[in-house]
Amino acid sequence: MKRWVVFGLIALAVIVLVSPGIVGKLAERNLRNSISWAEHENEDLVVTEERFERGWFTALGRHRIELRNGIFGQAPGDSGEVPALVIDTRIDHGLVPLTSMGRDAGSLQPALASTLSTISLDLGDGQIVELPGHLYSRIGLMGTTASRYALEAGSFEGEEIRLEWRGADVRFTIDAAASALGYEGRIEPLRYVEDDAAWSLGVIDFDGEQEKTRYGFGTGKIALRMADASFDVPVGGASGFGRLTFDGHSELLGERVSGASSIDIEDIVIPDFGTADFGFDLVVNRADAASLQRIRESLDAVREAAEPEVGSGDVYPRIEKELQSLLRAGAELRVDRFELALPQGDVTARLQFDLPGTDAAAGFSWPALLLALKASADIRLPAALVEMAQEAHPEQAGALVAMGILKREGDGYVVRAEYAQGLVTVNGAPMPIPLGTLSGSDPGN
Repeated sequence: MKRWVVFGLIALAVIVLVSPGIVGKLAERNLRNSISWAEHENEDLVVTEERFERGWFTALGRHRIELRNGIFGQAPGDSGEVPALVIDTRIDHGLVPLTSMGRDAGSLQPALASTLSTISLDLGDGQIVELPGHLYSRIGLMGTTASRYALEAGSFEGEEIRLEWRGADVRFTIDAAASALGYEGRIEPLRYVEDDAAWSLGVIDFDGEQEKTRYGFGTGKIALRMADASFDVPVGGASGFGRLTFDGHSELLGERVSGASSIDIEDIVIPDFGTADFGFDLVVNRADAASLQRIRESLDAVREAAEPEVGSGDVYPRIEKELQSLLRAGAELRVDRFELALPQGDVTARLQFDLPGTDAAAGFSWPALLLALKASADIRLPAALVEMAQEAHPEQAGALVAMGILKREGDGYVVRAEYAQGLVTVNGAPMPIPLGTLSGSDPGN
């Protein structure tokens, strides 16, 4: 019995005294893997390790995070540096991180490492501003990193601005392979005042998860709730909204991506107009994942090139083949709900576009694509809004009514349209489309 006790004490000594040096190396590798993941997920992000000093029980690191074009597009300061975030981290490593007990939020919970980070803002001119809050992280025995950013209530007052916050609590986890991310948090109300302008945000709650696919992009779900927001500026007056909710999810099924999102904004304040409510549900089904990956890579290449002369009209030729591949593979796009409640009445709409896949061997043809497409629209406008349009633009709005595109029905006007095989039917009247004018793959024809 005594022998087993001795063996147990020796094992405990190894865990407490010897393991930190070994585990510290593993923790350092895990940290660098996380940095590489962050840079890969956002190619505008540049993370530089300015210092990393690894001891037997603890390590100290400093990392600088920059955006390639600076924060808010600011140019480099006199020192040649762009504004950046500077993160100072203390790492307590070892299967039993004893040294973490001497700091805030320390714990003896077994882990590869336990960290505490503080964040500062380097303004690029030599001035360093310490930001409030602390970031706590724990790298589990299996390599999963669990982090929490905690911010207590406080305020900041400068020469021309004042910022007040009531706190925040944000948690997120990243698995050992940096392929799965989960997050949740609450940001308490914020208020910003500058001269005669001010804005405020109510409580924000959010949660979600994301898993990287073999195509390089992530799928998952997200939910966001914001209590209210207000903006008061000299030009335009006061605006804002009472409540915002957003939900979205996506998934990869085989080689196809499907997803849906929903947003609702209540009591939108529009200066000199009144208030409005807005709701929108969007659904995408059967989008080709490989084509989406190639489009994303092409757009990333355009952004990385940073060619000032490249305008929006020059981007299409660079993604034309990928876009044609996406359309040829087929997909469905639906707006299941569009609701806009205005003082003049409610605007509602439902839209559907269903494009079946076509034979890739036949090549790409815009006329063939349009012949295969099926679409429908059901739109309703309040009569008061149409009458306002007729007063402002009598010729254009009057022509829509005269042609039967806008049809009076009760206290509003409707547009019920269907499209199939090159024929559009609007409110029961057929309107053929001259598809013969389309040729080849030139979108301008």
